[in-house]
Amino acid sequence: MNSYELAMIVSPDLAEKDVQKLAQDSKELLAASGATAVSDEQVERRALAYPIKKHNEANYVYVSFSGPPSIPEKFRYEMRHREGLMRMAFVCKPVPKPPVAAEAAPAPQPAPEAPNG
Repeated sequence: MNSYELAMIVSPDLAEKDVQKLAQDSKELLAASGATAVSDEQVERRALAYPIKKHNEANYVYVSFSGPPSIPEKFRYEMRHREGLMRMAFVCKPVPKPPVAAEAAPAPQPAPEAPNG
């Protein structure tokens, strides 16, 4: 299973309750698609780097989850025509590797001295 983070940019024209409903619907859709460990969504209003559909700010919704690689495609298909959803992106988070204990290497032996003769 892969770990993902979903970022959605939602229109500022939607009311706060509609943004929360869209976030909740996305969590339910992810869970129905087989995602596990769906985190609580984070919603914040931020300025955009460039205008999107004549808006200079928007609501950002972030959701983290784990699941099979087929989830992003299914989710895009289901959410593509939702009102107010301007953009969405999935980021596959790298799986942290467990730290490897360093083995103690034997200290190098000093070279034997040549006999003086």
